[in-house]
Formats: sequence, structure tokens, C-alpha cells
Amino acid sequence: MLNSHSVSFSYQFKRLDQLLHRYQDYWQFSPFEQQARPWQNPALDAYLEQLEPKQQQTPAQTKQADEGLIAFFPELAEALESLALASSKADKLATPFWLNTGIKGRKAEQIQAFSELLQGEQLPILEWCAGKGHLGRLLSFHHQLKVDSLEWQASLCEAGQHTSDKLKLRQQFHHCDVLSPQAQDFIKPQQHVVALHACGELHLQLLRLAGQQQPQQLSLCPCCYHLITAPHYQPLSSEARASDLRLSKADLRLAVAQSVTSGQRVQTLRQRELHWRLSYQCLREQITGQAHYQALPSLAKHWFSQQATFVDFARWAAQQHGLHLPQQLDEPALLALGQARHQQVQRLELVQQLFRPLLERWLLLDRCLYLQQLGYKVELIELFPFTISPRNSLIQAQLEPQT
Repeated sequence: MLNSHSVSFSYQFKRLDQLLHRYQDYWQFSPFEQQARPWQNPALDAYLEQLEPKQQQTPAQTKQADEGLIAFFPELAEALESLALASSKADKLATPFWLNTGIKGRKAEQIQAFSELLQGEQLPILEWCAGKGHLGRLLSFHHQLKVDSLEWQASLCEAGQHTSDKLKLRQQFHHCDVLSPQAQDFIKPQQHVVALHACGELHLQLLRLAGQQQPQQLSLCPCCYHLITAPHYQPLSSEARASDLRLSKADLRLAVAQSVTSGQRVQTLRQRELHWRLSYQCLREQITGQAHYQALPSLAKHWFSQQATFVDFARWAAQQHGLHLPQQLDEPALLALGQARHQQVQRLELVQQLFRPLLERWLLLDRCLYLQQLGYKVELIELFPFTISPRNSLIQAQLEPQT
């Protein structure tokens, strides 16, 4: 007999899988690489064209989707509403100011919410991908628990251990790459494994090892789904493996294409970077006659400050591609072409972003269903508000007794 959680997760997953597959043309593409709209929908195109430039901007900094766009996709509004999660309801715990010294505000709020959720916990804690062990330190302080913290950077282990020893906490750091075979030795049956914003392959490794080592409890807040070693996503659960969706790293990057932390200056520089990259793409097409998009390496943001020029950027970019540019460039004309291309990209992203929450939940449910198949009772909750971090979904898993 399936319990209510498994029925619910399985039903939600299949529903999202159907919608993502049906509307694949509207989200499974790279906006930068599109020369034309990847769909056939004249009414939608007309709606996008009449939007003012301000409405076309897609900084992905809000939970709210464009209601006018949603109208073009039957069942999408209902699907988006169904994604709401129950919020964590836990008593507040007092944290002295000195315990959060050196921790940025949003991170402090995240670990506070995590610790408050674990009230009543008695199992020893294993902190996965600990960094300086901020979460483990708070858990040890609040709940008087033994905490083992795994971290691959020796300098972070040393810094975290120094702080923990100074505070006389029961927190022990271990210099360990969690992707190495050694990591499984730290996972014990009578243990609660915690991971806050462990990236892609790092939290996938934890889930795979949970299947082997069977820790009693697991609390995981996933992040950065695209940081994986395989070229394409390897589904975990039987439901996801049966899906027709094949997700690339670019698709997985869409799932986390959302931020609430960047300030206005960072946003402005990011938009200028996109504009210049697309302007250069127009120049490269003129020189080579090749329309396909060719990627460029990442570049420090100071390149896009008021002191830098597009011509400087274009010459750097051409060097990366082994191209020789004319001595004189028509900068205004190229920037105008890039601006038109930028608006096209923004329109594509505006539609694509509608499906971002569905894709992220698809990935979360794959993890939940996998843990259920391992014998865990699983809950998916909102750990803290979206404004603290968009990656605010927590998977809680407890091993069910054998019958």
C-alpha cells in the first residue's frame, strides 16, 4: 500500500512531467542561441511584441509570473498554484550575536531556520559540505548535539575547528572530499545527515550514499542542480527514469535562474554584459557569416563598468575566437543590433521563466520519490521565505521501521 505522501508526490510528478513535456518548445532552449522563436504561436508572439521594454526585462527576481503570459498556457496557472509548500512552523530559538559573527545576514537567517526545525533532535549530526561549519556550529549550540562536519577545503576545516574549539562545542571537522569513496565511512545508521545548499553532484552523492548506508534521518536543501559531472541529468527515481524528458546542464541551470540577492549595480552590469555579448555576436556573424552562437569565457564585472568600452570588449572577445577585427568599428550600429537581439532574448526568457518553477519542482520530486523508494518517509516543506533565498525547499526524510 502506498502512503499518502507517496501518492501525492507521484501524482504531482506525473502532472508536472506531462506539462513540461507538452510545452517543451517554450522552455527547453538556450535564448542566446535562438535566431527565431522556437515555437509556433502567432498570438503569443503578438503579445510579446507589444510589451514595453521595461516589461520585457527578466531579472528573475520575483516569484510572480506575468498573468498575461500565463493565459496562453492552459492549466499552467493551476500548476503554479499547486507548487505552494507548507511553511516551517517551529519555535524561535535565541542565538547570541557572537555566534553569528562573520556570517552574512541571509546565511544567518537560513541556518537559524534550519536549526529551529530540528528542535527535539537527539541523533548525532553529520554536516555534509560544511564550509566553515556555520550550520553545524549552530546545531551543536542550540541542541547540545555531537556534530561531524565534512569539508574538502583544509583551510575552511581549520577555521571552522578553531571557532568551534574556542566556543567549546561538540563539533569535529573532517577534511574530506564528499565525492571520494572515503565519504561513505562517515555516514552511520543512527545519524541525522544535514546539507544546506549543497550543489548538484555533492547532494546527489549524498542521496546515492543514503541508499547504501541508510542514515536514520536526512534533511537536505538542494542547490545548483546543473553542477553535475555527467553531460546530462541522470534521474534518480523510477518515475523520473521513465520520463521522456532529457535534461541538459543548460536545462538544469534554468531551474535555478532566479535570485533575490543581487543589488541594482550588479543587475545593471549584468544587463550591460548581455547587451555587449550579443552586440559582439552580431559583429562575429558579419565577419564569419556564421549565425550559430559561439560562447565566450566568463569575465570580471569591472569590464562592464562605466570606464570600459564595447570596442575593448569586442577586441578581447575576438581574440578568444581567433578573429581579426577591422581597425574601425561602427560601435553605435553594433550596439543597436545587439540591443534588438537583447530584447529578443528577454522576450524568450520571459516565456521560459514561466516554466522554471515547474522544472525545479520536478527535480525536487525526483529526489523525494527516490528517497521513498529507499524506504524513507519524506516531506517537502518551505524552510524559510523566498526573500531569504529562492532555494528554500527542504527535503526531510526519516527511515521507516522495517515490517
